[in-house]
Amino acid sequence: MALTLYRTFTAEQREKLGPAKRPKVLSTERRVYHTPFLYENVEVGDFYEVGSAKGIEFKADTGFLTIREEQPIIAVTVVGSGCTPGGYNICEWWEEGESVDNIQDQLVKRQRVDNLNGTHPSIWTRILMGVAGDRTFAEVAPEMKDAFDCFKKLSDGFYGGVYLGFYENTAYFRIGPPNPHSVTIRSGCKVTEDPGTSLEHHPGDYTIRLVETIVVKG
Repeated sequence: MALTLYRTFTAEQREKLGPAKRPKVLSTERRVYHTPFLYENVEVGDFYEVGSAKGIEFKADTGFLTIREEQPIIAVTVVGSGCTPGGYNICEWWEEGESVDNIQDQLVKRQRVDNLNGTHPSIWTRILMGVAGDRTFAEVAPEMKDAFDCFKKLSDGFYGGVYLGFYENTAYFRIGPPNPHSVTIRSGCKVTEDPGTSLEHHPGDYTIRLVETIVVKG
């Protein structure tokens, strides 16, 4: 059963806004980038650490990954996980001299996806699992006396949750119009990382492992 149409364009509005348009048909191609993002057209900055398995651990808000394409970008997919729950991904594509206070086109050129709760294995989790490698507790974290103490501090005094959800998040962004040739991705987590330890900081950081761009096929 179709929904009742209560209101539509008036004849005056159609005359003012018209004529009716046809949708734009685009031919596209996908380009895939993997960590550690060592590509000539990719710039990365402000991160804590980088590894072949873990990826690049970007600092919240200030860490960035910028991709420049020869063809216009119409979509971006970001795959990764946070060090804690409450992760977020941001994608933006401002023109030179443009900002949220000076928007030149109808579409706000900053998008955000929240509530990304997948996490990647941290050193504390590896300690709990008994696979900390050849380093002792004192070498890894002097304030952690044993696995029980690690569990207590990792869970914020047994009151917070232990973050053992090992899975990736996928965030999708529809870019433009107008479609830019460059996008910047930032990320982070809204939960404090490593609470009760010398490594405690807020907001927590976020690891990105794969980015896919969809560009207009030349």
